[in-house]
Amino acid sequence: MNKNVEMTVALYQRLGSHAQGFEDPASVIERILDFYEEKLGIEKTVPVETALSLPSTLGITYYPSDEESFKQLLLQKKVAYLLLHKIDGTKELKEWNAINFTAQSSVNGNLRSGYLRDWQKKGIIKAEISTDRNDLS
Repeated sequence: MNKNVEMTVALYQRLGSHAQGFEDPASVIERILDFYEEKLGIEKTVPVETALSLPSTLGITYYPSDEESFKQLLLQKKVAYLLLHKIDGTKELKEWNAINFTAQSSVNGNLRSGYLRDWQKKGIIKAEISTDRNDLS
């Protein structure tokens, strides 16, 4: 279940200054907490039910169905949409602004270093990606 957190604009901007790549605020907070807990020697625990039910590999579905065809459309449109399916049954729709994406760029590499970084910690069990928002259920 997601919870909303209210913060001042100044704090939000401060948090944003620590973002890496396509990281969202929750990922930045999680990374800062990981660092803090590691420094204090606090052991991180993953709930047993989460650890047991997360897949060992993340399924990524491309529309069109192969990565290369998707890449060609992304190079033309410079925008894509990701539908992230989470273990708790929720879905999250993200917009990928790919203005700097080039023919030499890796689709999978960009996704895994951005939106899908730490996918298991985020509870993501499946990802769908398309340049057309209407393709995503």
